[in-house]
Amino acid sequence: MQRIWYPFKLSVNPRWAWVSVWLLSLSLQGQEPPRMEWDQLPALPNAVGVAGPFVGMHQDALIVAGGANFQPPVWESGKVWHDQIHVLTRTEDGHQWQDGGNLHHPIAYGANVSLPEGLVCMGGNDADEVFDDVFLLRWDPDTASIETEALPSLPRPCAHGQAALIGRIIYLAGGQGGLTLETATDQLWALDLSQRGKDSDFQWKILPPIPGGARAFNLTLAQHNGYQDSLYVLSGRTQDPEGVRFLDDFWEYQPMSSTWRPRKAAPKCVMAGSGVPWGQSHLLVLGGADGQLFHQGDALKDDHPGFPKEAWAYHTITDTWTSAGPLPENQVTTSAVLWDDTIIIPSGEIRPRVRTPTIRRGKVLIQPASFGWLHYLILGGYLAAMVVIGIGFKRR
Repeated sequence: MQRIWYPFKLSVNPRWAWVSVWLLSLSLQGQEPPRMEWDQLPALPNAVGVAGPFVGMHQDALIVAGGANFQPPVWESGKVWHDQIHVLTRTEDGHQWQDGGNLHHPIAYGANVSLPEGLVCMGGNDADEVFDDVFLLRWDPDTASIETEALPSLPRPCAHGQAALIGRIIYLAGGQGGLTLETATDQLWALDLSQRGKDSDFQWKILPPIPGGARAFNLTLAQHNGYQDSLYVLSGRTQDPEGVRFLDDFWEYQPMSSTWRPRKAAPKCVMAGSGVPWGQSHLLVLGGADGQLFHQGDALKDDHPGFPKEAWAYHTITDTWTSAGPLPENQVTTSAVLWDDTIIIPSGEIRPRVRTPTIRRGKVLIQPASFGWLHYLILGGYLAAMVVIGIGFKRR
């Protein structure tokens, strides 16, 4: 084979390559964070609203199933669990709710993931027990009905955890095995959907636990980190001997190496919040409770101001947090989903014991970037680095 001769060879000091990467990182940090504008879709048919429903998308329809609430007057009534399945579909004039039937029993506070095949519902609890059931809800637009299919049960019962999808693998992180926070766990489980139909392999696998320790009411999201699709576990709360501890720590799990690494902590605790991946490298965290008034709920009752109304954006490549602007309302203990190019937050809890039937729809605004002095500095530094790298090309 004839050897190809090049008139130069590359001899680059690695430190200059790192300079260019650093400058690129600065450029990314200089980008405007996402901002959102909000409106509403038709309210949930349950006029009180529910917390902890199974939420997802299938066949261009929003599914909201189960959940729990307190009937008014909320401070004089007990918690009620529900089994109704509500389905929001498109119409020529907008959107309309349809009756999707009922779950096999009343349940709330499970985890959920949307697939092309349907909505996967995992675990959850009622007033008496925590469940390990896993099942798929499929919406049939032709018959306007929900079909249910059983999937492999969880290794143990779990409620108040959250799940995310990477490829064809469902990851479920955190949660509690009993009805009290003392049973919170550091578990990470995975179900490989590509093994469906293979009885021996289509089971939940136990993966390395969350390094930050046991937690429930955490967020679990998936996004690309510049190298690979990764899993992110954020915040939650746990029970220590001294009492309830509110968490703001943030962990990234890399499936290719089965390893965890810490990421920059959230600006505050966002337990029971919701979030979605956005774009190539952002996570949007849409509210959550910060714990500031956690122990005062019974005393404040209807004077409780609600949970902090601020959204946050995390950039997976630069490991930075920025504000994503105000929220019209902070709906916790529900799941946000993407519907086309919008973010849907259905129902949930807006202050202790109080639910809302509101279905929020958010649209991310693309912020026009102004080219200021920082950008000129970054551009000049980047060009200078490229000149230095170019000198490294030595002619023979």
